[in-house]
Amino acid sequence: MADDAPMTDARWVSFREGAGTSFGAALPVSLPVGRGWRGGYVRGIESIEALDALVLQITDRAGASLGMWQTDGFSYGIAAARGDVAIPFVLDVDPSYAPDAAAEAIARCQVGSSVAGWRQHAAQALSAWSVHAPTSLDPLEIDAALQIAGSDIDAVETWCRMLGMAVPVPREPDADDEAAQVRAALTFAAERRRLRRSAETSW
Repeated sequence: MADDAPMTDARWVSFREGAGTSFGAALPVSLPVGRGWRGGYVRGIESIEALDALVLQITDRAGASLGMWQTDGFSYGIAAARGDVAIPFVLDVDPSYAPDAAAEAIARCQVGSSVAGWRQHAAQALSAWSVHAPTSLDPLEIDAALQIAGSDIDAVETWCRMLGMAVPVPREPDADDEAAQVRAALTFAAERRRLRRSAETSW
């Protein structure tokens, strides 16, 4: 696939730096996407439920993350921060007239009978989450992004740009990436041992 070809079924996660550069086979490589954030395309994720689980796993280590699944008819996202309830949302689709393929995504968002009410609730929650992103947003800005549908505007790219981030670039891991992954895993393991020893000596 050419680098400028449209990604009609793209799945990626961006996360706050500090927990390494990769997360095993599901996220083998990541690159900087914004101040203090990295992002990469995920592998082996074949359902929205699996994407949600990966985002929660990454959030547990990174502190905050954002997962996206982009398709032709809609895009599903989930924003999470450690200690808070994850926030699922949809972009580039009107939930009132969504295609059948978006049914599961909309159900996970718990849109209910009032799309305006859902947007208001989601905008408030995503605004609170955005303090972890390079650029924080107010609810009115997010509400406007949630309403982008059926236009020439790339809703996902616009959403990321509003947060001060870029959409991750798909890239195959190379030898340097694999070496960095090993170093990150060793660093993470050493930190966990240090915290465990610290907890044991505090008693």
